[in-house]
Amino acid sequence: MTKRYMPLFAAALAALTAFAPSVICAQALPAGFSDTLVTAVSGPTTMAFTSDGRILITSQSGALRLYKSGALLPTPALSFDAGTSTVNPKICVVSEAGLLGVAVDPQFAMNKYVYLYYTARNGSDCSGPNYTAANAGDGTPVGTYSAFNRRANRVSRFVLGTVANADIIDPATEVVLVDRMPARGGNHNAGDVHFGKDGYLYISVGDGGTDYNGTSPGSGGGNDASRDTHVLTGKILRITRTGSIPSDNPFIGAASGRCSVTGATTVGNHCQETFAWGLRNPFRFTMDSNATGTRVYINDVGQSGREEVDELQPGADYGWNCREANLVNSTSGLCNPTPLSMVDPVFSYGRTNGQGLDVTNCVSITGGAFVPNGVWPAAYDGKYLIADYGCNSLFMIPTTGVPTAPIATATTFLGPPATTGGATSMSFAPDGSTQALFYTTYGSGGQLRKISYTNTVAITFNSAPSGLRLNVNGALRTTPFAVTTAVGAALSITAPDQNLGSNGYRFSSWSDSGLRTHTYTAPATAATLTATLATGAFVPSLDIDNDGTLDAATDGVLLLRYLLGVRDTALTAGAIGANAERNATTIASYIAALGNALDVDGDASVKAATDGLLVLRYLLNLRGAALISGASATAANAATIEANLQALLP
Repeated sequence: MTKRYMPLFAAALAALTAFAPSVICAQALPAGFSDTLVTAVSGPTTMAFTSDGRILITSQSGALRLYKSGALLPTPALSFDAGTSTVNPKICVVSEAGLLGVAVDPQFAMNKYVYLYYTARNGSDCSGPNYTAANAGDGTPVGTYSAFNRRANRVSRFVLGTVANADIIDPATEVVLVDRMPARGGNHNAGDVHFGKDGYLYISVGDGGTDYNGTSPGSGGGNDASRDTHVLTGKILRITRTGSIPSDNPFIGAASGRCSVTGATTVGNHCQETFAWGLRNPFRFTMDSNATGTRVYINDVGQSGREEVDELQPGADYGWNCREANLVNSTSGLCNPTPLSMVDPVFSYGRTNGQGLDVTNCVSITGGAFVPNGVWPAAYDGKYLIADYGCNSLFMIPTTGVPTAPIATATTFLGPPATTGGATSMSFAPDGSTQALFYTTYGSGGQLRKISYTNTVAITFNSAPSGLRLNVNGALRTTPFAVTTAVGAALSITAPDQNLGSNGYRFSSWSDSGLRTHTYTAPATAATLTATLATGAFVPSLDIDNDGTLDAATDGVLLLRYLLGVRDTALTAGAIGANAERNATTIASYIAALGNALDVDGDASVKAATDGLLVLRYLLNLRGAALISGASATAANAATIEANLQALLP
């Protein structure tokens, strides 16, 4: 995270184990909340959750641990080699470097992909010489960036599960997606990875602690590596699950180049992987589960003046090292003249009481989490939680507005204890029939813990007829089901028109007389809520396999194959969702029944080369000219076709 607060990582791990049980659990939580131990785990940096209920926990030392069925499995899912043997993959565990981030693919149920951010040995001895000296072996001239035989940060995709063991990763499944991000100082590696609702993988990269080129003063506030647009330092990256560049990334024009293989491109150009830049050490960033699209808050660790929270915007420059939050840091070198259009933080705070917080010694922002609406009491809806490692506290700010207006002061959710060992990451995740705030901490030798709201009530949701799907707080589930939530929580509920078997079902009423989509306030005692839907013809929808989700690999492929004349098992082979309600026969019947409802380009016919291709591209998140190029048989423009496709969303 930062040299001035090294106890977070390995250098202080031994000292941390001597402290009393940590941390947040030693404090008085707000009324109705509890903090409990999930499992002990050494040096946990972060965690991710699979759709089948397992928890992946990264240990800085190189072990990917797996928590399953109430216990930490004794054998790591993957063990990175921190030594000098020939075992792969090799890892550098120095200062703050090591195994830092993990993400689970949105289509994990089908592909079993997990993504890891780690500091690769990369042929080096894990020392940190500069990256612009001559490198024997690759012919790079002095002064040109090269991570050859230098430790460097890497993001790779792996497959969880082998034929013999579903809880083990075969190292041979590694596919490197982004490589050779400089890690000269050993600190400021950043290291977070998350998928957005747009289906793309977002990655945070720090400034490397010390400037990769060895210039002086190249550390601390003098490190201007984040200002170098041609190197993967001090940035948020955005790629596809295969490592390709999304068509709407902000830097894909003539003055850009790919950086994922070498870590850099031509001086003066932008890396095409870059989505935003000018960051110091965006150690953790968080996706807003309440947002309809991809909304991201970035927690950027400060130097000596301010910690900051930034809202991610495409192409944004957040100013480091020219400024730290809103404070001027440098007016020389790449900061002369002062860059235009630097984006202000949503919130920042200083070191002493009254500088945005009512707690002192808060010097190192770490985890963040948007409170999912309806999980905790309504007063917490629309709030963002912030963890600070230095003062071992949690704070809360509102998140209204897009982008959010600057916030002057945070509310303390959880004040500092007498011991050390603050949260390194936080995430809301399923916990029984509700959600809890899970967090990792180095305290007490390393732990995964959770904060739960205990004053809860069970709400049973049903439909007439039963077996249909209802949406509660953004989660689509099949009735009947129960949701355990906080008394007084505001639940956003929807009864979508849908299909089941050979019929379509359209919303008629809720038992509480609410509209199709409305807010339901959880009562003090258990209750049942029923949605009634009328039976009729199929509801036109792009959810071809009727699994409740839309994706190109299933729905897009199924429609395209059908329009190409493919039938029976060849129609569905490798292209049907794990929760699909339809088989090859019923999928064919459904598409045939929709007929011209699938005529998205409006030419009075449904064809693979136009409508099928348009649907597939749309589900791949292509828009505008990229959506319709060569695939529209009429003069309909992209906006009209997008509107036609939008009408087919479930």
